[in-house]
This record gives sequence, C-alpha cells and structure tokens, in this order.
Amino acid sequence: MSAVHSLSGAKPRGAIRSGALGRGWSRAFGVPVFAAALALATAIGLNSRAADEAPKPTLFLPKSPIAAAYVLGRLTNQELIQAPRGEFVYVALLQRKGLEKKYRTEALEGLAKIRGTDPLTELIVGLGELDQKGEDFEPVARDLGGLLLAANATDLAAKRSLLEPRATDSQLPLVRQIAYAALITGDASLDRAWNAAAPDAAHLTDLLLGIPLIRDGALRATAFAKAAPLAQKSDSPETQRAAMTAITAAPGHEAEAFTLLTGLELTGVERATAVASLGRIPKKSWPKEQLDTLADDLLTYLQSVPAADRTETPFLNAIQFATDLASALPLEKARAYGKTLRGLGATVIVLHAVIEQMIYDKTSIVAEAGKTVEIILQNDDSMPHNLTIVTAGAVEEIGTAAEKMPPDPDAEGRLYVPSSAKVLYATKMVEPGQKTKLAFTAPATPGEYAYLCTFPGHWRRMFGTLTIVSDLDAYLASHATPTEPKTTEWKIGDFAADLAQAGAGRNLARGKELFAKLACQQCHKLGAEGYSYGPELTDVFKRYNQNRADVLRQILEPSLIISNRYQNVQFELKNGDTLLGMVVKEDADSVAVQSGPADSLIQAIKKSEIKERQPQTSSPMPVGLLYSLSKEEIFDLLAFLEAGGALGAAAHDQH
Repeated sequence: MSAVHSLSGAKPRGAIRSGALGRGWSRAFGVPVFAAALALATAIGLNSRAADEAPKPTLFLPKSPIAAAYVLGRLTNQELIQAPRGEFVYVALLQRKGLEKKYRTEALEGLAKIRGTDPLTELIVGLGELDQKGEDFEPVARDLGGLLLAANATDLAAKRSLLEPRATDSQLPLVRQIAYAALITGDASLDRAWNAAAPDAAHLTDLLLGIPLIRDGALRATAFAKAAPLAQKSDSPETQRAAMTAITAAPGHEAEAFTLLTGLELTGVERATAVASLGRIPKKSWPKEQLDTLADDLLTYLQSVPAADRTETPFLNAIQFATDLASALPLEKARAYGKTLRGLGATVIVLHAVIEQMIYDKTSIVAEAGKTVEIILQNDDSMPHNLTIVTAGAVEEIGTAAEKMPPDPDAEGRLYVPSSAKVLYATKMVEPGQKTKLAFTAPATPGEYAYLCTFPGHWRRMFGTLTIVSDLDAYLASHATPTEPKTTEWKIGDFAADLAQAGAGRNLARGKELFAKLACQQCHKLGAEGYSYGPELTDVFKRYNQNRADVLRQILEPSLIISNRYQNVQFELKNGDTLLGMVVKEDADSVAVQSGPADSLIQAIKKSEIKERQPQTSSPMPVGLLYSLSKEEIFDLLAFLEAGGALGAAAHDQH
C-alpha cells in the first residue's frame, strides 16, 4: 500500500500585533506610507522558511483596520496564508478571493475566539461586510454562502435575528438570496419566509432565487406548488423569471416544470428565461410528445436573432439547449436540425454524466478540424466528474496515471489531470448538479482522439471517441448519427422467470469481458484479477448460499446490504474540509480513509482534526451498473461470478 497522505497543513507561527508602528497612519501619513509597511512586513515576516529554521519574526501591523487591510491586501494569497494569525489576518482570509474553504473556516473560528462569539455569527457578519464591498466580492460571498447553508437547521433557526436583515436589506442580490435560503432551511419550511416576503415583489423575487441554493431536496420540492402559479403569470416580470428558475429546482416535479416552461417558450413569454430553465431539467424527464414542436419553435427563434447578437448569453443558452434537444429527436430530423444549428455559430456539444451509471450519455462525438468547439459537461450524477481530451490510444495510460495522483489540485485548480503531452484539454472536477464549459479550437489534423473522466477508477467506464473530420456535414451525411447508450432500468422481478436457466451453457469469456468493461475489477478481486477496494467476489456465491437471485439483487440494489467494512463515512474536519470514504484502519490517534479505488486515495486524518463523522446509507457502487447490458449479457456475467472467475470451470448446476 502506498504512503498515507495527511490532510493537515502547516500551522502558522507567531502572532500579529499592532503598535506604535501603525497608530494613526491613515490620518497622519496617508496611503504612501502603507507601501513602506508592506515592504517591512514582507522582509521581516512573510518569507517562506524550511520547517527546521527559526520561527518567523513577529509581524507588526497598524492598529487601524483600514491601514492593516491595505497592507494585507498587497500580499499574494500564498503570503497571506503564511502570515501569523491575528484578527486582521483572519478578516483578510475570510474576504480574500480564491482561497480554499479550510482557510475560511479557520478564520471564522479565529474571529469567534477573539471576539467572544461563535463561527456562525461571524459568518453572517462576514457576509454583511462583503455585501458592502460590491459585486467584485460575489465569488467570496458564494463561498461563504456554501458554508452557511451547510449549517444544521437548529443553528440557523437560532440566528434568525441576524439573517432577516441580510435577506431584506443587503445590497447584493446573491447575499439576499443566500439569507432567504438559510431562513427557510432553519425553519424547515417555506411558509414563514414566504408569508413575510410575499407582499413585496422584490423580496419575493429574492426568495424564489434562493430556493435552488437550499440543500434539502425535500424542502425544495415544497416550493413547486407556490412557485408554479407565479411562473405562469405575475404582475412583476422579475418575480415571474425567478419563479421559472425556482420550479426547476423542485425534485419530483421535473415533467410538470418542463411542460409549463415549454408553454411559455412557445408563446414567447420570457423566452430567454424559459429556455435557460428548460436546460436545467434532466433529459430523462422530458415528455417526448412535446419535443418536436418545441424544437421547431426554438429553431425559428434562433434563426431570427441578428448575427450581431449571437454572442450574447440568451442566444448561447438557446444554442446549448437546442443542441441537447436535437439528440432526443428522430434520426433524420436530428441530423437536419443539427446541420442548421451549426450554420448559426460554433459547434456546441452537450455531454451529460448519466446518474448512477458512471458513463457519459454519448460515447462518440464529431467536430470539424480547425473550428471552434464548445463542449458543455452537465453532471447529472451523484459523484464528481470531469472531461479530459487526450490523444488516440492514451485513455488507459492517462487513466492509470490519474489513479496514482494525490488529491491535490494543479496550477489550474484541476484534480487528477496528469501532466502529460497526451492531455490536450481538461476541465476541473464538476460537482453533482453543476456544469462547466470546455471551449477549444479543434485540432487541424483529422483523426480520432479520446475523452474520459480522470477521477480515479471512472476512466474504465467513462470514455468516448472524439472524431475530428475535415468536412463535418459530409461526414455526417455518410455516417450514422452517434446514438446514446441504450439502457434498461432492470429490476430483480425482470429475471424471476429465467434465473433457473441462467447457469447452463453460458458464455464465460463474454462474462469476463463484461467484468472488465463495467470496471468491476477496479473495485473487486475475483480469482487472481482485480483490486480489493470493495468485497472479494471469488466466493460470493458461497456467501449467498448459491442463490443467484440474491447475488443479482445485490448488484442491482447495492445499498440493500452494506457491511461496516465497506460503508462510506463522511468526515467533517475542523478546518472546514470534508472527506468521504471507507475507513481502512483506525487506532487511538488517527483514521485512515480511502476515498476511491486506488492506494493513492488513502489519507490519514488525526482524530483531533475531526469535527464530525456520519456513516452513509448508500453504497459507493453505482445503482445502474447493469443498465447498459441485455438480459443475456447479465446472465453471462452472473455465470462468470458463479465460476469464481475461472474460465475453465463448468457452469454450476441450476440453483
């Protein structure tokens, strides 16, 4: 097993003090003196040192918060991270753009200790201070909003008196929306906040736009009944647009939302918002009978947009959705529709990560040499994914290299992207429910390239071919349009009549191929093959008393029975980080956690760094692992398992 990686960073040394050096600077000397203070501060306190060198000298800062903020504001992020801790540095860490969550959490805890409050209070106060700084600080406000909405409902309810002014009086819309989401989360109900906001259209608009920020899906679902009538019609256009956004965040109402928004698009009512909202609804929920009419109307709209406006956001959103919509149309119409869309602008490809299957919804995409290509990666799955484009034949090499990498971001903030000339383009990891865009100029040389997800283990299932051609229209005219993988949501009842005959005369060689294709060997050991991340499968039939139905049920319903050894645990750390994985070793002082099927993904956590641990009720194994297989293929795979991975072994008798 490889070396264990620690999550803990180096602890800062020394302390910040204010003194005669800085007293009254802002009044007496003005800004130029700050630069001298910066030079002095850098010289005496911020140069990096090896761990065995003497402690850093004390850094003196002005007593004035304004003067101290100026000095600290001139430091790079790395210099600020290395600065000895004190109140002014904690404020800077909380408000600085581009810092990791753990530094925000450290700052909140430090400020709470200094000021005699608590981190949640400091978080709400910090949001208020960011609100005064303007739109440039919205990225930081979004970071702090994520921390706020991760707090439990009881704690948020206790801060209502602080949250209400943030919801109603803040300058930045984002801060108001975060505050409304926090109020609703604290109440565990929409009613109180809704009743207070409803008389004022501006407040109600902010509340509606806050609904997608709520983490509790069941709580978001309750918003549909209230938001849908406003999405249909409202005296305030802003409120109507906000309601159209809110209904797409209500789980269980996707088809209703699609129908409502389609009706608005067809009548031209708030078309830009309707199209953007339709694009947020998972494709599996689209009512097929509405797609032809919607596609025709959307194309008419796109063709009517003047060329000068085709770089604007509404047009680009509509192109993205229309491209995705084309893949759901009948073959001939899809081909003609796509050709017309390409004549309107850049080639746009929408690629979905399919929920619970660890696959892309397209295994083949085509682009024209030398032309601009935009690939939109929409992560509909429950785990993070990325998109990496590599040279032909490099999938295994790059995927294997990614498995050996520690979970540290590269200079571009990307995880698990190997430094290799064979990697052409790559995105950052995309969290569940989020999307990203990869824009590039297609290679000038026609040929086949490949794309994959480089999260450890995913590359064995999540990959496809990017074909670059000299003439896209000519290529598509002579080749069948790539189709999405065909899937069947198999249930154990689908096999009841056939399982008794599943053992005789099966194709064990094909079973072995499927075991590799489905990446089973990435997580399970079977005979001499595989990796022991999940349970050993060589004797799986013995453990289930030779019962095929029970073994198959466990594959189809992997969360049905999870032994403690293979149960995922979510750790919340005191520095604000979270870690999800299996506990592989634990002693009095530390816990070793494995977050994926690779030795490089084992990390050691000191127990003193753990704030909370929460066992998970769902298995790391995808629910839809067998959805891409036929019944005959599933029986071949089952027979291979029954033979213990030995191709020469005869299939067992019927059980």
